[in-house]
Amino acid sequence: MIGVQREITERAIELLRLHETSEPKLVLDIGCGSGLSGKVLEEKGHVWIGCDVSRDMLDVANERIERKRKKENNDMGGMDSEDEEESEDEEMEDGER
Repeated sequence: MIGVQREITERAIELLRLHETSEPKLVLDIGCGSGLSGKVLEEKGHVWIGCDVSRDMLDVANERIERKRKKENNDMGGMDSEDEEESEDEEMEDGER
């Protein structure tokens, strides 16, 4: 599911022509869910604001953002941080079902 969401987000970036500029863009993600699209937007250098009708989904998105901030502020040992983040994303997704 995460792979599909990434593909959809990358296609949206292409359709919106966000890839044609090196300047970061501000994107409003209506129905952001758990923030998977926002994660891809950030990886591409863009800034995003998410909104969703589900408080639970926003809580998941906020948890994802907090984990990212903690990782940026701490040196992580052991597992590669990208692998760990994907593992955490999969755990979050399992909880969303």
